[in-house]
Amino acid sequence: MEILTNFKALIMVIFFFGASIFVHELGHFLAARWRGLKVTRFSIGFGPKLFGWKRDGIEYIVAALPIGGYVALPQLGHMEMIEGKADEEANLPISWTSKVIVLVAGAFFNLLFTLVLGSLLFLIGGRPVPIYNDITTIGIIGETLRISDDEQVPNPAFEAGLLKGDNIKAIDGKSVKDWESVQKRIIFGTKRTLDGVPLTIFTIERNGEILEKEVLPVIAGFEKLRTVGISPELPDLPPLIGGVFEGFPADHAGIKPGDELLRIDGEIIRSTPQISEYIQQNPTKEIQFELLRDGQTVIAKVTPKLAILRENEKETPAMGVAWTYPNKYLKETPIKQIGSVMEETVETLGKLINPKSNIKVSNMSGPVGMGRIIYQSAKWDFKMVLWVVIIVNINLAILNLLPIPVLDGGHILFATIEKIRGKELPQNLMMSLQGTFVLALLTLMLYVTIFDGRRIFTDVVKEKDTSSFKPRLIEFEQSE
Repeated sequence: MEILTNFKALIMVIFFFGASIFVHELGHFLAARWRGLKVTRFSIGFGPKLFGWKRDGIEYIVAALPIGGYVALPQLGHMEMIEGKADEEANLPISWTSKVIVLVAGAFFNLLFTLVLGSLLFLIGGRPVPIYNDITTIGIIGETLRISDDEQVPNPAFEAGLLKGDNIKAIDGKSVKDWESVQKRIIFGTKRTLDGVPLTIFTIERNGEILEKEVLPVIAGFEKLRTVGISPELPDLPPLIGGVFEGFPADHAGIKPGDELLRIDGEIIRSTPQISEYIQQNPTKEIQFELLRDGQTVIAKVTPKLAILRENEKETPAMGVAWTYPNKYLKETPIKQIGSVMEETVETLGKLINPKSNIKVSNMSGPVGMGRIIYQSAKWDFKMVLWVVIIVNINLAILNLLPIPVLDGGHILFATIEKIRGKELPQNLMMSLQGTFVLALLTLMLYVTIFDGRRIFTDVVKEKDTSSFKPRLIEFEQSE
């Protein structure tokens, strides 16, 4: 079953990545045909040619690797260094308007693709978000914060005087509407003290009073991003049983994954901390669980036993279940989806060039990283796959229109300069710029891919460490 799930996830990665590139190139192709440009080749896929045909002077190819495609448009730029010498017809002049239309068409088609995907996502319920996403109230704040596997530091939020129950209204002067925006505003922060130390200003509501708190975030984790050590207040919702440990009391009592816990010994349950607290207070008592299963109430009686549930932790009374919460989905119109992703993409690009920001090129994800995210999402929720592909296409559209040689935006820049000058730019200059920026982009892609690889390696090691440890009972009989 797991093999089938992994295979399906791999197919989704190939299909959606290929579709995103193919749609972009199809935009160029259709616009070029409409404006009468010379098209020499249109390939579906990359790599060795499987088969093809020629029509109206265009070579159509179906290639071995079904990951996108490309269209050859020799009139659009000085690409001799990359594509080879073009024929005479390919050197015929074309208008500035035609160039811009064809160059913009790729990004435009990516946006059309996101409209289609966004409409589908809207129709089937929206994108997955954490169950606590609507909350801006701070939950538990510890005195210390773990910033790596072997290092703890004083919690910045605790040190600054933030308290459980504080309602966050704004961060660095920008309002927040949900926990997603709280996290984003912390990570995207650029404020610093006079000494250059990262600074985050929280505007909070406490007991009806508006207060400001200055927090000095720490740089933590593999990504080396700002964090302040806060978590949201969890909503009051009946917990779901996500898993049952084999051989534990819950397993013997017949409790099953998917059961919804309603009451413990007649007391209504609204959160998992409430369950843990009750079990800790009654470590040897037979507890009656009232569960909802397939619309029917089920009663299970469980006597906790001592167990070690996590590596390097002490024994604790446990029934042997993993808790989860119902899925929550955010339903936004396609236009709102596109707008929010475009805004975040543009802001991210701005932070990359802001020396006060902690966001670096190493935090970006390339094709390998995005493929990994799609792969993981495909094993979890198809709605999440659609959301990730929407992000990929909007990023592809925006990045391709940046005024950088080799990219579509660079060609638009050159075409505009030539129109203003009234003549073409020098051939040698163009070839040098193209070659230089091809090398620069390849270097950037290699750099980003190295960090993608490190993320994957880190995730695999953590998954292996987690899967290698099994919760175990250390007391098989309760004393009377």
